[in-house]
Amino acid sequence: MGIVLLGTNGEASHLSDTERSAVIRAARQALDANGFTQIPIMAGTGTGSAKETIRLSHEAREAGADYVIVIPPGYFAFAVGRDTAALKKFFLQVLDASPLPVMIYNFPGAASGIDFDSDFLVELSEHQNCFGAKLTCASIGKGHRLSAHTSSAAYKTRHPRPFFVMPGFSDILLPALVSRASGCITGTGNIIPKTIVKLYDTAVSALTTGNAEQLEAARELQDLVADADWAVVKAGIGGTKYAMDVYVQQGLGGIPRSPLPPAPTAIQTMLASGLKRAVAYENSL
Repeated sequence: MGIVLLGTNGEASHLSDTERSAVIRAARQALDANGFTQIPIMAGTGTGSAKETIRLSHEAREAGADYVIVIPPGYFAFAVGRDTAALKKFFLQVLDASPLPVMIYNFPGAASGIDFDSDFLVELSEHQNCFGAKLTCASIGKGHRLSAHTSSAAYKTRHPRPFFVMPGFSDILLPALVSRASGCITGTGNIIPKTIVKLYDTAVSALTTGNAEQLEAARELQDLVADADWAVVKAGIGGTKYAMDVYVQQGLGGIPRSPLPPAPTAIQTMLASGLKRAVAYENSL
């Protein structure tokens, strides 16, 4: 368990460099002040060029981050979107120069359709400064192939640090764990964090022990989380922040920066219905 900052819901692309560093610094200070010194922070530093991504990664380390997560440069997708060599060069430059371990962020929807296949990710996983991949492409098969490669005995002899394969949606957490994934990084975790942790713990225990009752309990929790995750996906970033304000703590979510709109009435109504069961369960934990 850790904290991911400056990602999609964190509106990293809407922040100045000074604000990016301030977010990391504030989070680190809050964690340390409350006794959570062992909790790592991963910060988004991906931007339009390798040079700027590397600079932001250095600034993230100075502000207190432990890891960085890097999305491919989507603005020039029309020029490099299918140029595997160019994209590989971008990531190798970042991996070589980043002062912090790097997680690859594969999110076609936020990178103008750039979508890495498992061959590309397996190749990058061999770099000693690459420690994981977030797959917001919802591909269980891709994640399975990458997990199988990075969890093999041969890979571990070459890489002393664990490699983390993390789907970007919690509605596929259970099947992803069956396919050797490490967990998930999910915006829905901002709203029902304890429920998703309960699902993770139950699923891992069931898969470790082979206990059929625990597996069924994990399935039922996944049913609950899948419904909530879909509601949050449909609600978008404005809806996610609205839900944080209403169902977690007022003022926690806030209003997105333009051009992202706040949640309209229809989205608010949809969330009230779509999150009802999950929020009730979350509040019972």
